[in-house]
Amino acid sequence: MIAIRILVVSFLLVSTVAQLPSQDILALLEFKKGIKHDPAGFVLSSWNEESIDSNGCPSSWNGIVCSNGSVAGVVLESLSLSADVDLSVFSNLTKLVKLSLSNNSITGKIPDNIAEFRSLEFFDVSNNLFSSSLPQGIGKLTSLQNISLAGNNFSGTLDPIVGLRSIRSLDLSRNSFSGSLPTTLTKLMNLVYLNLSFNGFTKRIPKGFELISDLEVLDLHGNMLDGTLDVDFFLLSEVSYVDFSSNMLMSSDMEHGKFLPKLSDTIKYLNLSHNQLTGSLVTGGELSVFVNLKTLDLSYNQLSGELPGFSFVYDLQILKLSNNRFSGAIPNNLLKGDASVLTELDLSGNNLSGPISMITSTTLRILNLSSNQLTGELPLLTGSCVVLDLSNNKLEGNLTRMIKWGNIEFLDLSRNLLNGPIPEASLQFLRLNFLNLSHNTLSSSLTSAITKYPKLRVLDLSSNQFDGPLLADLLTMPTLEELYLDNNLLRGTVKFSLPSLGRANLNVLDLSHNQLGGYFPDEFVSLTDLTLLNIAGNNFSGSLPTSMSDLSALISLDISQNHFTGPLPSNLSSNIRNFNVSFNDLSGLVPENLEKFPRSSFFPGNSRLILRNGPGWSDNPDVRTGRRKMNTIVKVIIIVSCVIALVIIILLAIFFHYICISRKNPPELATAKDIQRRSSLSSAGIGGAGTGSNLVVSAEDLVTSRKGSSSEIISPDKKLAAGTGFSPAKSSHFTWSPESGDSFTGENLGRLDVRSPDRLVGELHFLDDSISLTPEELSRAPAEVLGRSSHGTSYRATLESGMFLTVKWLREGVAKPRKEFAKEAKKFANIRHPNIVGLRGYYWGPTQHEKLILSDYISLGNLAVFLYDRPGRKRPLTWAQRLKIAVDIARGLNYLHFDRAVPHGNLKATNVLLDGADLNARIADYCLHRLMTNAGTVEQILDAGVLGYRAPELAASKKPQPSFKSDVYAFGVLLLELLTGRCAGDVISGEEGGVDLTDWVRLRVAEGRGSDCFDTILLSEMSNAVAEKGMKEVLGIALRCIRTISERPGIKTIYEDLSSI
Repeated sequence: MIAIRILVVSFLLVSTVAQLPSQDILALLEFKKGIKHDPAGFVLSSWNEESIDSNGCPSSWNGIVCSNGSVAGVVLESLSLSADVDLSVFSNLTKLVKLSLSNNSITGKIPDNIAEFRSLEFFDVSNNLFSSSLPQGIGKLTSLQNISLAGNNFSGTLDPIVGLRSIRSLDLSRNSFSGSLPTTLTKLMNLVYLNLSFNGFTKRIPKGFELISDLEVLDLHGNMLDGTLDVDFFLLSEVSYVDFSSNMLMSSDMEHGKFLPKLSDTIKYLNLSHNQLTGSLVTGGELSVFVNLKTLDLSYNQLSGELPGFSFVYDLQILKLSNNRFSGAIPNNLLKGDASVLTELDLSGNNLSGPISMITSTTLRILNLSSNQLTGELPLLTGSCVVLDLSNNKLEGNLTRMIKWGNIEFLDLSRNLLNGPIPEASLQFLRLNFLNLSHNTLSSSLTSAITKYPKLRVLDLSSNQFDGPLLADLLTMPTLEELYLDNNLLRGTVKFSLPSLGRANLNVLDLSHNQLGGYFPDEFVSLTDLTLLNIAGNNFSGSLPTSMSDLSALISLDISQNHFTGPLPSNLSSNIRNFNVSFNDLSGLVPENLEKFPRSSFFPGNSRLILRNGPGWSDNPDVRTGRRKMNTIVKVIIIVSCVIALVIIILLAIFFHYICISRKNPPELATAKDIQRRSSLSSAGIGGAGTGSNLVVSAEDLVTSRKGSSSEIISPDKKLAAGTGFSPAKSSHFTWSPESGDSFTGENLGRLDVRSPDRLVGELHFLDDSISLTPEELSRAPAEVLGRSSHGTSYRATLESGMFLTVKWLREGVAKPRKEFAKEAKKFANIRHPNIVGLRGYYWGPTQHEKLILSDYISLGNLAVFLYDRPGRKRPLTWAQRLKIAVDIARGLNYLHFDRAVPHGNLKATNVLLDGADLNARIADYCLHRLMTNAGTVEQILDAGVLGYRAPELAASKKPQPSFKSDVYAFGVLLLELLTGRCAGDVISGEEGGVDLTDWVRLRVAEGRGSDCFDTILLSEMSNAVAEKGMKEVLGIALRCIRTISERPGIKTIYEDLSSI
């Protein structure tokens, strides 16, 4: 009996133990605890103890793979999981072979006990939020064959991976790894795929990758690797895909003028774009360097010379050589393609010249020859081209040759010298969806032929000489979404009607600056999809119809510079974010829903229009009556006050003038010769300065106007002399370039420092051997004022050789003593980067005010003149251009912070210069605080506060100094400017009162209206889901940049995040 009882108890114990959760299940349930959000319920609704198989393995759980009763795989990919997990729990899964958590929002780190994952062969946590450095134990995973940590925020070096003997695929891209690439990478002899792109690796690429016989893909792009290309690798390697783009690599065979002597036959894809390669593609005859390539991208380098014929290349499908310095004619073989399979050719942004007779290739689909020096007429034939960009050349003649062109879908002929009408017989463009003929001299009336293109979505005929009436059928084309007819000579009224069974899809309509007249077209209200309507600068008149409220999708409305009368409609769309009715004759009260816009939206003009709480308004009618009675008294008081103030100012001016004269030594007094020079200059300069210019009041003006303490007040003669160059004896006319983004008034000019001598007699020091000139030659250089900042005035100097230089004349008292100045300046000698403006030298004169800094001149101008809606603004930027500019700036800052270990210190839109046809962004005025006194640095930071770029911690500090984190804050503000098109220093008025840009954006985001912040110019692109997603991602990045200093990320993280969009 006792034996039976013992047997029963033993049986019950065994049963109980068998029902206990296994070690694998406990580990999985522990992991489950860290999941905060599972939108599909993939894990949370499936992982429970009730659904365990009889063998103890939960194979019925979603994402779990079992083998022989143990968990062999955990696969939770692309589930939008939000979790904070501890991966160390998986060390209990002793048979785990595959762990994949990719494409989620999981935070955590690689556990220190990763070496205990002994069976692991596949490890993928890509595109999550993991961080920290690699633990040493990861190198002990001898069974690991595939590891992907891409798209996280891992940092540190790669030293721990040395022991991964079995690894075949290693993807660490889009992280924050840094340091040099370890030579141990070349010892991983089983590697097939290696991707280390978009990190912060520096120094040279280690030798030895050519010894890995199985290696097929080597991707190192988007780092800061330097040195020369390894000839042995390119000659002996077995790889098929090589991407070293976006680094700082240089050519390997400069002795013979070739950028690379030879390539391995196995390389099919080669991308070396965005580096510093020099030399030519061939020297001494055509060499079959690229004979086996299918894709070759050498764009954005410094390659030069003529292009080879490429007659020896039979497999090449994609060839990109844009933005180099190639010259000469385009080889016929590239356009004829008798034995070629070329499908894409990009030669834009070079100095290629000559005509293009015809394009007969039957394989070429994408052809970009924009921004060259091509001449002659349009080509007779375009072959099989689907995308054709010939913009920004010197092509001339009429458009009749287009009659024989084929199935083009994208055609850009803008910014050429084309003339004549659009041919009537050009009906063959059955697939055309984008046509840009802007900025030519096309004339005659608009032809009905363009209304017959059945798939046309975007039509840009702006800035030509088209006349006659507006073609009504253009407005009712069923496929047309964007129509730009601004800056032509169109006249007459606007009348059209929609077809009975159809509807127009126009989103953007720009008819500004023509000669159109009549009443506001009632037909516009039938264009219900309109988001942007611009009819400014015409001759429209009459009252505005109340039916304008039907334009419910409208976001931007500009009817300024017309002759509209009467009140503003009270029910306009509340979605409008950009509004301008100035320079009309409107009257009455401004409707409440429009009061959120600044005064500049209504005035000048509209003298009878009244803003609540503005001039001319009071809630009390008696007060208004009393004011009318008091008008005469007020006028008298104002006049008397002005006269008294003027007398006081004159007396003070005489007093200070006397003080200045008494302090000067006799040799410094103006001679008769000087007076004669300045008199002649005054008469010569009047014509050059112009007479009628608009006054723009912005944060830039506030900074400039408060510098009275730093420069003397000078006579009108000297004001003109100030703009002529580095010596008042120069006789060139005063000119001002709108590229600087600054506004110059008479007061500003009066404060320019003009106390330079007739000749520069100090010492001129150069930081490299790229230029050579004497101080006297620099004295003779004609100069043009570019702009003024807190630390001095910038000029464009034209040397006798024709070369341009930017010369910054430092204001007296801001430069350090000579020895310290020279020591710091020499440190700039090695700062060379595609996104940094190179400093070339400095001049140290015998007096305090003779300190000059010489740098490269960038002709296109700064970001502000492309971005802000002000006089002199250049063509607005597209979203793709803005995103590229943001990435360029981040890359330049990343270089300064990590490679040179110095903050910029003065980042703002006017210090971002745009270069070349692709608007390559280059940062200027970097590290000037290293050359300035503490007082000069503090003043620079104060100016940054006025302009809206100063970080909060600098405002709170008694002794502020630029830092890496303050650069990130300024960069965040720049991102907001790129997104909104607004100036950071301007006060934005709205329901919440006047706020600056950062607060305005924060308020909109907090209200769930983040998209309302985007520039109205970008509205047409927001219909593209990818573009809209990118804008929102950049907005999120910008908001992270302007957090408190403890929460603000580093520039490397920001750069990687932007690059991945």
